[in-house]
Amino acid sequence: MHDLPEEATAPLVDSSVAARWAEWAVSAGSGSRPDPYYSEARARFEIREHDVLRSTGDVVVRPAACGASMASERARVRFEVCGVSSGEASAILAAIDGVRTTSEVVASVRVSDDVCRSFWQRTFGTVVFAPEAVSGLDKRAPAAEIVRYPGSPYEIVREYWDNMADVADRVEAAASDLDGPSGFVRVLRELNVLALTGADGRSFYLPASPIAAKGRVKPGELWTDESVVEPVGTELRFVSGPRVNASPIGGAAYQRLLSTTLADPEAGAATRDLTDATGLAWGRIVVARAAADERAAPWFCPPRPLDARHLESLRTAFAAACAAATRGDGGTALRELAAFHQRFIRIHPFRAGNQCLAMSLVNSVLRKSHGAGIPHLVLDHLALQLSPDAYARAFAVAVAGWLIAGGNPVEKHLELIARKVRCFDFLRTLGETANADAAVSLTRARPDDARLALLDPARLPL
Repeated sequence: MHDLPEEATAPLVDSSVAARWAEWAVSAGSGSRPDPYYSEARARFEIREHDVLRSTGDVVVRPAACGASMASERARVRFEVCGVSSGEASAILAAIDGVRTTSEVVASVRVSDDVCRSFWQRTFGTVVFAPEAVSGLDKRAPAAEIVRYPGSPYEIVREYWDNMADVADRVEAAASDLDGPSGFVRVLRELNVLALTGADGRSFYLPASPIAAKGRVKPGELWTDESVVEPVGTELRFVSGPRVNASPIGGAAYQRLLSTTLADPEAGAATRDLTDATGLAWGRIVVARAAADERAAPWFCPPRPLDARHLESLRTAFAAACAAATRGDGGTALRELAAFHQRFIRIHPFRAGNQCLAMSLVNSVLRKSHGAGIPHLVLDHLALQLSPDAYARAFAVAVAGWLIAGGNPVEKHLELIARKVRCFDFLRTLGETANADAAVSLTRARPDDARLALLDPARLPL
């Protein structure tokens, strides 16, 4: 056991802020949260009073049974807004001129607060937009770099984007706190606070982790609890402590190709002990279930006790990546970033917000070494499954397939969305293949799309 530095355990957040966040998290998490990874294409970006608004300019409004129907050829949408008359909808649209703010639009029309609320809920991010607000955030934290797969920027929860912009502003400090473990650990903890509460301590964001919705998260606090698993009859049961879903993703055909093209025979194994050459444990994968689970499944148990060697490994890998980026050695930067990211994900240092922080740090270096960052993709899932060498290969494939440096930001974003469509279509088609030979043939026929799915066709057997 190597003791943690004092900076890893010293109080960091005012107790009142932590208490307010926990109370808010329980309230916010009490509703249905069916889409933790934002895979559903719907607007989540909340409108605010100071936003300068624009519309598509071609919205056709007609009366409808529940209120008003609206259609836009430019946005390729047609929908109804219930509780809002066609006259009220037309009046609000007419007031949106690209100059007025939300509050000024509302003040210029004579409609109730309920009407405005219903109108914004249905139209904002669909036919009404706040381009200045979006572009301002995108400059601080590019939308494509803070999501798994790029889509409309209005699909991003605004508090999350606000907070990740605060993280991006602060993450540069990580590069200046690399001489010793204490400063680096403190930066990581500060970044976790920013991700959950924002720079002003008032922009609360609820990550997808179920534990966050239970109010058990303390922003900035390292999670040092051990995963307690006990045999009960013929199966293993989780009693307490951290666990991360490690069920293989993408289906059987995808898992076979991952194992083959990334040269990791144990990729997707239901059980796996993860220990490095020095004997330091990096977690384990077990098949178990908690009392409330319907069935047993593969789960990753982070390495515990969490000690200084784990945290020092993060610092040294990140420092090496930063140094390589500074001297223009992109290859070394990629290898060190892969090591840093995989270790961060396996350590699982915080109860919530681990992947967004890890990728913020990764992308801060990629922007220096390669000119841009990448989406999160499913790298966190693969970091749990793959050996370090195999993960380094997967990470390099991800960067080659998804990084677009320079160019017009809008065109770049649209290209990334097009790549997402190709990736998803490849995975769907792969899942429909009849056998392993057909899966290999598809991968050879669509090598660029396979790389978007983090497969490496060049490593297929001849």
